[in-house]
Amino acid sequence: MRTEYIEKLTVLMREASMDAVLISPGEELTFFTGFSPMMCERFQGLFVKADGKAFYICNLLYGDQMREELGADVPVYTWFDNEEMTDVVDGILEREGLKGKVIGVNTSAQAFNVLDIAERSGITFRNGKPLLEEVRIHKSLEEQEYLRQSAAIADAVFLEALDFIKPGMTEGQIMDFLFEGMQKRGATFVEAIVASGPNASYPHYEGRDRVIQEKDIVLLDYGCAFHEMMSDMSRTVFVGGMSEEEKNLYDLVERANAASEALAVEGAWIPDIDKAARVVLDEQDLAKTLINRVGHGIGYSTHEGPYIKQTNHRRLERGMAFSIEPGVYISGKIGMRLEDIVMINDKGETEVLNKSPREPMIVCPLKEYHE
Repeated sequence: MRTEYIEKLTVLMREASMDAVLISPGEELTFFTGFSPMMCERFQGLFVKADGKAFYICNLLYGDQMREELGADVPVYTWFDNEEMTDVVDGILEREGLKGKVIGVNTSAQAFNVLDIAERSGITFRNGKPLLEEVRIHKSLEEQEYLRQSAAIADAVFLEALDFIKPGMTEGQIMDFLFEGMQKRGATFVEAIVASGPNASYPHYEGRDRVIQEKDIVLLDYGCAFHEMMSDMSRTVFVGGMSEEEKNLYDLVERANAASEALAVEGAWIPDIDKAARVVLDEQDLAKTLINRVGHGIGYSTHEGPYIKQTNHRRLERGMAFSIEPGVYISGKIGMRLEDIVMINDKGETEVLNKSPREPMIVCPLKEYHE
């Protein structure tokens, strides 16, 4: 158990008037305990109480495994498939002083189980995600260094990808190339979006099959984990050359990125950072195509606090790391994005962690390029 983070969580719980937080299997449970079991439909999770004590409830299938992982200091209660789960959990919650109390839930808690427990035990479940994100929103010196190294891995792979991308290969082949490049540099988790041609207009495109054509746009959005710290960068590559329309749009996106990054300093008001990119895009009435926030926090997860959007009414603080990623997306036609990870380091300085070229990158240039 990461006791220092458990202590932070208990302080936040008391401030939020929560009696406990339920952390079901997933990335958040791994963060606090170093382990997460297989997730199925059977209810299970770690309960952390406001006094700092914790216990685990799971099906009998997982009992011995969780006792081994959590150790003697964390009681593990089990229920059997031939019992009514809610009856057993009700008795445990009463024993632990939580029956009828207020309990926060994490992102992977299953609603169908939580609703049944609430009805049986009089629990008021609340959104615990903001508390769990606040626990780790300020990166330690060690975490900051691992963020730098994770970003450096992504940067190195991008330069190799520029020599690899060619017409005739599929999006999936490029994705696999990115994965291999990150893994051989020590990454323990890899993820990527490779979107070509009109697919680049879909910000979270998931396909792999389209074949790269001459005069295509190829949007690369990828990252990895290095010592648990994630990287995430986006670059837009042009196959053969750039049309005048593409040059115009890329210049707009690049200036939007620069405008937001220029404001990303210690003490900056987060809504202003999102707005700055949209002001630039609206020079050509294109802010409406930026259908997502300008950025998101990063660390143990690719997406975590602080979220760079106009409804996040707080200021940037030391130890925060986040993306700046404005783009233009014209559905079914064209899309491009420029994303860097930015960090306010322990000295209060702004660091742009990604060093990959920001200027338009053309691969396999054609002697002539006609729109």
